[in-house]
Amino acid sequence: ILQLIGEELRGAWQRGWIREIHYPVLETSLVEMTAVQGGCERIKSTPIPFAYTVLIHRLVAFYCLMLPCGIIVQVGVLTPIVTMLIAYAFFGLDAIGDEIEEPFGVHPNDLPLTAITRTIEINLLQLLGEETVPEPLMPVNGVLN
Repeated sequence: ILQLIGEELRGAWQRGWIREIHYPVLETSLVEMTAVQGGCERIKSTPIPFAYTVLIHRLVAFYCLMLPCGIIVQVGVLTPIVTMLIAYAFFGLDAIGDEIEEPFGVHPNDLPLTAITRTIEINLLQLLGEETVPEPLMPVNGVLN
């Protein structure tokens, strides 16, 4: 798509639809979009090594199991409550780490790429002065895709 946009931009400049002073600005924007797309593709295609995930899970579990031994003298009878609160926080952070490994999927916690692109489409059509624009996507069962 970016290549097609570049070809259209070049064609518009050759036809005289774009002034010479504006062409470099538009080309710079296209280069920036290409860089952003490349970054997103690297995020999507770079897997988190399985060993890393297993190590994090085991470290969190080991820390939470050993935590009472380290705080019992200072906390006393409240050790189970403090341990549960800290364990909840650590296991929650561990779960968040698992969720953000793949931000471009179709699960409820992934980025709503379809809705984002629809919003961009609506905005561009409105800028072009189109009379009919598609409706924004609405959440289905509380999830925006």
